[in-house]
Amino acid sequence: MKKLYLLLLVALIPMVTFGCTAKPTLQLLNWGEYINPDMVEAFEDEYNVRVNITIAESNELMEEKIVNDTANFDIVIPSDYMIEKLWDDGYLQEIDLTKLTQYNQANFVTGISTILGEMFTDNAEVDNPYSVSIPYFWGVFGIMYNKSLAGLEEYIQEEQWGAIFEPDPVGVFPRALKVAMYDVPRFAYSASLLYAYQIGTITDENALNVYSAEYLELSEDILSLRTYDQWATDMVKKDIEEGLRDLGFVYVGDFFDTFLILTENATTAEEALSLTDHIGIIVPDSTIAFYDGMVIPENAENVDLAHQFIDFFLRPSVAYENSGIVGYTPCLEAVIQMIKTGSEGDVIRAAMASNPDLPFNPSDAPVFGGKPLVAFSDDITSEIIAMTVRVKTN
Repeated sequence: MKKLYLLLLVALIPMVTFGCTAKPTLQLLNWGEYINPDMVEAFEDEYNVRVNITIAESNELMEEKIVNDTANFDIVIPSDYMIEKLWDDGYLQEIDLTKLTQYNQANFVTGISTILGEMFTDNAEVDNPYSVSIPYFWGVFGIMYNKSLAGLEEYIQEEQWGAIFEPDPVGVFPRALKVAMYDVPRFAYSASLLYAYQIGTITDENALNVYSAEYLELSEDILSLRTYDQWATDMVKKDIEEGLRDLGFVYVGDFFDTFLILTENATTAEEALSLTDHIGIIVPDSTIAFYDGMVIPENAENVDLAHQFIDFFLRPSVAYENSGIVGYTPCLEAVIQMIKTGSEGDVIRAAMASNPDLPFNPSDAPVFGGKPLVAFSDDITSEIIAMTVRVKTN
């Protein structure tokens, strides 16, 4: 009996030892539903590692987690203005581009090059903005709407930002419009100044990135012109699709997210377009552009693994699969073409991306009218937040 017990014990030792050998773990801080889990698993298998994903619902929450050291993240995927702020505040380290076999600046779409060309212009130490962050997804902001209300599409096309900010036109629609505002104070502030520029109240086309007491008061006046039926984020696209709201200020990618959800079971391009013919998206001539980028925090514990992660998601085949569950626009030109042409057999996304009425790739516009947001200080951000709270409560 003892001999049998000893044999069993010896047999189990390798299993116990193996089970106690922990794999390296890459700590990823990301937005929700913003990465293909199959590609995460493929990365884990290829490099024999684990990926632990923490979710944050805003750039500001990402900053809070990094600054407060709630975890030593190896990769974080914030947006442009927060990337700049984190860099300025010393929370990011430089990416070693020589470690990225897939990196080639020429591979990125022109819109990304335009955005990054405007980043870090006041940071003389940054020779190449790609060494601070590698683009992940990108796009612009626009106006999503439900086509069931007659005349709404034409109204938005004519009024552009006015459709979001102006009071309802008299006698045009049979009822009051149900309008939603994206619930990020910085976005609301900057979009309201784009509207002010559109109608000639101000003459600075870069006002969306300027803060002053005068502009803050102007933004508050504009946001108070109407009472919004909703201040929300992800619910805006859902409620517009369901007919609970008529139009709203959204990421254009929110529209394409909705498109992909609605066409999940479609088998033909015609069926996909039929299932989504009740929703539309219009991008004003001048708008907010954005990109989300992969960055490496200063206190990352697995720097080499972080570079491998970035390099893995720069592979066109991986970036293509990753974009299959994310409606936002890929940053690599090769991936855009794979989607548009349906070369990988995805006729549904091909119908979506190649439709001239849908701005899937803002780089295709005759004139790229998107401007990225620059970093504001914490004090300025607090003033803008307080302003939007006053608007909501008045």
